[in-house]
Amino acid sequence: MSFAFFALLPVFIAIVLGALLRAFQWVQDDQWSTVDHLCYYVLFPAIIIKEIAGADFTGLPVGQMTAALILGVLVMSALVFSLRRPLSSLLSLDRPQFSSLFQGATRWHTFIALAIVPSLFGPKALALAAVAAAAMTPLLNIINVAVLSLYTIGKSPPPRTILIAIAKNPFVVSCAVGIFFQAMHLSLPKVIIDVLHIVGSGALGLALLAAGAGLRFALLGAAGWAVVLATVLKLVIMPLLVYVFTELLQVSGTPQHVAIICAAVPTGSGAYVLARQMGGDAPLVAAILTLQVMVAAISLPVITALLGV
Repeated sequence: MSFAFFALLPVFIAIVLGALLRAFQWVQDDQWSTVDHLCYYVLFPAIIIKEIAGADFTGLPVGQMTAALILGVLVMSALVFSLRRPLSSLLSLDRPQFSSLFQGATRWHTFIALAIVPSLFGPKALALAAVAAAAMTPLLNIINVAVLSLYTIGKSPPPRTILIAIAKNPFVVSCAVGIFFQAMHLSLPKVIIDVLHIVGSGALGLALLAAGAGLRFALLGAAGWAVVLATVLKLVIMPLLVYVFTELLQVSGTPQHVAIICAAVPTGSGAYVLARQMGGDAPLVAAILTLQVMVAAISLPVITALLGV
């Protein structure tokens, strides 16, 4: 427990620092969107390409690990979707609020996951986290865009619209590039590796600061039980589901631990952007993300201790 706590402590201190930078306006609000944009479109894609393309996955159950993550996402999505009527009635949720609850229970914060994994398991494990991104990012985009469209617009978007959105996603593109080099047994030129390393090396710190700047503590006072439910589903039930599926698929050791940690991180900040763009309840998403980050400071060390890390 103590190792996990001290390994994760710098991550959460960086998040708190980001919240302080925004609270005291040392970095202006409009500047944080630029930081998010840079991390999303440039810095993290550089990390993902470099890590997936250059990793040695020999002997690792990468296929089973990704299958466990995908099954976890699908089961959680089916669970929340199947309980829509009773949950909406019990918690007095309208359709946009349900879509925000759904996002809060299913999405993951890629930036936080990629920062935590090397802190716990060493730099080589970062490639496994990048593989997790390759597995979950396209699927989560399809599911959440469809749910938001259904419960805010009233109809599902055409498949072509979803495919175009996925094809433009920088995480999907960078994962595809990395997987191509890995599958074709090609090596990136050294100069390209050096460039990707230089560009990507600033990603983790900036992303954690941006995650902290995205927290909205003022919204928690008016938040209802939907925020608590989304937090329990995401930080407790989701990692439990992935643990069960990794056990069933005989994934053990570092790949299992990385998969569970990726499942146990808070909801991604992209959920807020998507809710705002598509008519979801964006303030509810912000409240969910804020509470989840706060609770994750406790839940993640507990989970890593239970895993024996």
